[in-house]
Amino acid sequence: MLSYLRENTGNWIIKIFLGIIVIVFVFLGVGSFGSKRGNSIATVDDEPITMKEYQQTYKSIVDQYRAQFGKELNEEMLKALNIKQQALDALINQKILLAEADKMNIKVSAKELQDALISFKAFQKDGVFNMDQYKAVLSRESLTPESFEHLQRISMREGKLRSVLMSAVNVSDIEARNWYRFLNTKTAVEYIGFDPKKYTDIHPDDAQIKQYRAEHTDQYKSEPKVKVLYLNFAPEDHKVSITEAQIKDYYDQHPKEFQIPETVEAGHILIKVDEKATEDAVKEAQKRALDIYDRIIKGEGFEALAKKYSEDSSKDNGGYLGRFEKQQMVQPFADQAFSMKAGDISKPVKTMFGWHIIKLISKENASTLTLSQVSEKIRQTLELQETQNAAYLKAGEAFDAVIDGDDLDQVARISGKPIMETGEFPISGEGLDMPDRQEFAEIAFELTKDNISDVKQIGNSYYLIKVVQKIDSTVLDLDQAKDKIIQDLTENLRQAKAKEEARLYLEKTKETQSLAQIAKDHRLELKTTPLFSRNGTIEDIGNSPEFIQAGFSVNENQKIFPEIIEAPTGYYLVGFKEKKIPDDSEMTESITDLKQQIAQRKQSQAFQSWITELKKRYTIEYDPQLLN
Repeated sequence: MLSYLRENTGNWIIKIFLGIIVIVFVFLGVGSFGSKRGNSIATVDDEPITMKEYQQTYKSIVDQYRAQFGKELNEEMLKALNIKQQALDALINQKILLAEADKMNIKVSAKELQDALISFKAFQKDGVFNMDQYKAVLSRESLTPESFEHLQRISMREGKLRSVLMSAVNVSDIEARNWYRFLNTKTAVEYIGFDPKKYTDIHPDDAQIKQYRAEHTDQYKSEPKVKVLYLNFAPEDHKVSITEAQIKDYYDQHPKEFQIPETVEAGHILIKVDEKATEDAVKEAQKRALDIYDRIIKGEGFEALAKKYSEDSSKDNGGYLGRFEKQQMVQPFADQAFSMKAGDISKPVKTMFGWHIIKLISKENASTLTLSQVSEKIRQTLELQETQNAAYLKAGEAFDAVIDGDDLDQVARISGKPIMETGEFPISGEGLDMPDRQEFAEIAFELTKDNISDVKQIGNSYYLIKVVQKIDSTVLDLDQAKDKIIQDLTENLRQAKAKEEARLYLEKTKETQSLAQIAKDHRLELKTTPLFSRNGTIEDIGNSPEFIQAGFSVNENQKIFPEIIEAPTGYYLVGFKEKKIPDDSEMTESITDLKQQIAQRKQSQAFQSWITELKKRYTIEYDPQLLN
């Protein structure tokens, strides 16, 4: 059987109640207790890392990302995050940290452990530690006090070790001010763009198509496919009974979940003002807004005036914005709207967008849903958590049999599950009759033929999957691939044309040193960005760190960036417009807060450097196939 740690990370409740410990679980691999049992897949100075530890660490990290990203987390993101390497690194780091803690004689006393345990709100009733509550919470997760306290002691030792190492990290006031200036310096640039989409007169001929196909044969193949057998461990296969006491506990321990924030329903009339507008332009826009406000006060209809004068997309609906919470709107607007009564019309309010005249339609005060109102929802939540945990435990038991050498037929008999068989399917999952079919397919394509996977969570269910057939892709003939070849070749030719024109005009800037002159001479459109920061984005350009970097590279002495910038929306020539460096009087954060932020960054860097150096002193061995 898998160790109790494996059994207990499948449930989401403990991850919510014991948030601090969860982070340690992930970092420490959620499995050092009894880690010398089982099959070793790596060693750190002869200290083994077992397959069970690795599998549980992998799942714990995935669970943490799922909690962070929710349904947005997909297999592509998981691959990019390199979870396998993260899991192995976490376990290697664990072994090294515990070894170093031993060398430094870092221990946790019984009193320190007791103080930590009684501070957990999950174990308290009426603000005081309660032994029955403590045992009940752990029991629901199949944890014993001994096993939980063992893990807590490990996490506290690791925390002490970090504190010792990080105590030498200091940040000066000068460093904090320089960091503030670096982060908050803004620049604006002028630019000429070359959008490949504008070159609509490009049409490849047959000779170009044949040549492109010959040069890119590997790009035009049929989709590879796989065929698999699998066991499905679903929450629906398990029945649980949720007590009223459990529902009450959940309600008491998750008060924020049942709070309904204050909301208002409002409309507005917006007179836009550019952020870089002169003082006179701001006053002129304010005067226009005041004139409209006066007309409303004198009896003209708000909605009619909004349709006629508002410069926001909501004008078509008479300025109607709908219902919203306070944090959903910019602060000056929200502060005004939430201070009003239903039916009120505000005087013009200035925000980064311009001047707003606000009409408050209705207001709903903050409230808390009662236990009776949410009891059934909580019951469903707890039922899903417990049945999902039961399904995971069942899948874990089945995988134990795999580790012991049983084949899929034997595993199916042991677990009482039927073996399901798919037809051939591509990585898109097309043809699979199941929810989350693309995720299932992507996981299947990662597996090697004839090997049974470890436990895979897909949606709310868990799977053991065995690939029994892999069908390689084959090269498509010209007729089969022609439409796609024409599409790709046309895009490539347009990209090349845009880049070549950008290059030619960049050469011309060496003579004029002026993008404005180039634009005027050749009838090109010269645009100017608003001021942007190093971590900002530019709406018309898209996500382009290269464009941002170029913007901060140009200055009064180097007016034009010497290279073409490639961005998602095309190719660009970039020139200097202005730069705004904040002074100390503009600091919106305290020196103390800035120093804390910098210290955390420096501590993280120092810790990683320390771990990297330590690894050179330890003999670390593992099978590289583990990461494939």
